[in-house]
Amino acid sequence: MDVRARFIAWIGAALALSVLTAPSFPSLVTQSVGDAFGGLFVAVPIAALLTLIFALRWKELANALESEGGLRSRVRLRLAGAATLVSLVVLEPLTGQTLATSGVAVVLTFYAASLVVNPSTARFMLPYASVYAAAVGAPAVLLWAFGEPLAMLSSGLSAKLVDLAGFPVLWQGTQFQLLSKSGEVVSGVVTPGCSSISSLTMFLGLLALMHLDMRKDFRDTAKLAAVGVLALVLLNSVRILVLLWVGYQYGSTALWGVHDWIGYAFFLGFFLAALPVYARMGGRTKVIVPRSFVPV
Repeated sequence: MDVRARFIAWIGAALALSVLTAPSFPSLVTQSVGDAFGGLFVAVPIAALLTLIFALRWKELANALESEGGLRSRVRLRLAGAATLVSLVVLEPLTGQTLATSGVAVVLTFYAASLVVNPSTARFMLPYASVYAAAVGAPAVLLWAFGEPLAMLSSGLSAKLVDLAGFPVLWQGTQFQLLSKSGEVVSGVVTPGCSSISSLTMFLGLLALMHLDMRKDFRDTAKLAAVGVLALVLLNSVRILVLLWVGYQYGSTALWGVHDWIGYAFFLGFFLAALPVYARMGGRTKVIVPRSFVPV
C-alpha cells in the first residue's frame, strides 16, 4: 500500500472509531466554545503545532510507513491497539462525561488506531500522543488542585498593579467591585478558570512538542518552562488589570466584551516572543524521537 494511502487509512479509521470511543466529544466541544479559557483553547493550538510538525517531519513518518509489513506483522502491537480501542468503548460512559476525559479518549483512539493500522509508527507517534493527551487532560486536574490558590495569587497581584495604576477598585479576596466613570457599579470574581492554568498548560504542552521536534537540551527547555510559568502568572495579572481599567473607563459591557478575546491576544504575544528565544537557546542534543523506525 502507498505511504499516503496508509496515512489516510489511519486518519479515516481513527475518525470512524472516535464515534464509538468518544461520541459525546463534539457536543462537549460545542458547549465549551464560548469559554475563552476552556479545554478547546488548549487543544486547538497544540493540534495546529502537531499538524505542522507532522508536515515538517513527513519524511521520517514516511520512512516508518514504508517499513510496514502485512496484516500479520507486529501482531503484539496490533493486539495492544485493538485492546485499547475495546477498553475505550467499554469505558465511554465514564470518559464521555467531561471534555477533558473525552478529549483524552480521542487522542488515545488515534494512537491505538495507528497501532492497529500502521504499527511501524508506534515509536514515532508515542511522544506526540503522550504530550497531547497530557495537555488536553491536565487543565481539569490542575484546575481542581491549584485553581483556587492561583486565583487568590492572581487577585493579589492584580490588586497591587491596580494600586500602581491609580484607579479605585475594592477587593475582597477574589471578588472585586469598582465604580466606572459613567457611574455604573462593576463587579466580578477572579475564578479558578481565570487563574492562568489553561494558558500555563498550553505553554508547557507547546514547549514539550517543540522540545521533541527541535531536540533541545532538556536543561534549556526546563529553564524556559520555569521562566515561562512565572511570566504567565504575572501576565495574567496584567490581563486582569487591563480588564478592570476597561471596566473603569467604559463600564461592564466593555469589560466583558474585551474579556472574550484579550486572553488569546496576551498568550499569542507571549508565545511568539518565547518561540525565537527557545530557538536560539543551546543546540540540538541526542535524538529523542528516532529519525527512522527501529522495529520492536
